[in-house]
Amino acid sequence: MSLHVVHLVTSFDIGGLQNGLVNIVNGSDPDRVRHTILSMRDRIELAARLRQGEVISLGIPEGRQTGAYRLIAARLRELGADVLHTRNWGTYPDGILAARKAGVRYRVHGHHGRDLANAGGEKLRRRIIGSLLGLVTDRIVALTPSMKAEYRRDFRVAEGKIVVIPNGIDLGRMAAHQADPALRSPFTVATVGRLDPVKNLPLLIRAFARMPGRSAEDLLVIAGGGPEEDRVRAVAAEEGIGASLRLLGPRSDAPAVMKAADVYVQPSFYEGMSNTIVEAMACERAVIATDVGGNGDVAGREGTAILVPSDEVGALAAELGNLRADPARRAALARRGRERVVDLFGLERMIEAYTRLYEDLVPGRRPAGLAVEGARA
Repeated sequence: MSLHVVHLVTSFDIGGLQNGLVNIVNGSDPDRVRHTILSMRDRIELAARLRQGEVISLGIPEGRQTGAYRLIAARLRELGADVLHTRNWGTYPDGILAARKAGVRYRVHGHHGRDLANAGGEKLRRRIIGSLLGLVTDRIVALTPSMKAEYRRDFRVAEGKIVVIPNGIDLGRMAAHQADPALRSPFTVATVGRLDPVKNLPLLIRAFARMPGRSAEDLLVIAGGGPEEDRVRAVAAEEGIGASLRLLGPRSDAPAVMKAADVYVQPSFYEGMSNTIVEAMACERAVIATDVGGNGDVAGREGTAILVPSDEVGALAAELGNLRADPARRAALARRGRERVVDLFGLERMIEAYTRLYEDLVPGRRPAGLAVEGARA
């Protein structure tokens, strides 16, 4: 009988965390692990992408609701979960309380990143609560070594309790898309992601405006939706590049946007593990990213990408200008970035690491002949 893992998410509609979970569920061997996704909110649009597993909405309203853990616990009892896997802080306190109330013995927590308010480190109250929760959590999963280090620093969790499992991407999905011809220009700069303050999009807009050698035909392409849309338009107008901006809204074909670009930029104030950096490298595009969070772990520091400070417009503008003037360097970065993704961020590697993590926790669930070390990094 397969092991039953229940994943608790705040919503199942959009984001790198949710996309990664789709890949894990779809790629898992159902004879070893079966998955159920509990969404605290009603937003479960990504359920349509699942080929196996189940998605259940708990219908909990936005904002913290007193007693939410009781609703979660009741559903956990019905499902008979072997493992509860909470994901990011919004699910962690209620999820662990629910697991204890429902008698779910094995508990995993996923640290996928932070919002802008906590980008510089967790606040004291959350540090205290997180440290206590760590005592009754069997494993913490961080996506990069830098994220593991920041989690240990903030929550004082024992090093052996934290494992690193990078997100994996579907290279076949990347290959299935062709560049969007409408986004081609003499030099196209692109980024993809939610229009959120933590993404620091004004940095990219201002750097593009100041890019040495920029022509009026060059394009800045931003794909995604979110609360910063009006600000993005306003900053572009202030910088006089409104005619060069292509604000696409959410796109289901992100690889087509990336492949149309000459350079992909991730300008965030903070990133845990940026799936879009990995995807852009998989699409064989040169990448510039701010040197924050896990970006260095993902993009690399040895000629596979360019890292810049998160608050220096001039540094990003200069690197954009350098790459605009040097197609050979762009091509070399793109080639080495693609090689890095193939070596480190394969989808099958991620799925097997999670499967072995769960099997290691539950006694007697590891199939004969499998090594024990798969999830450790």
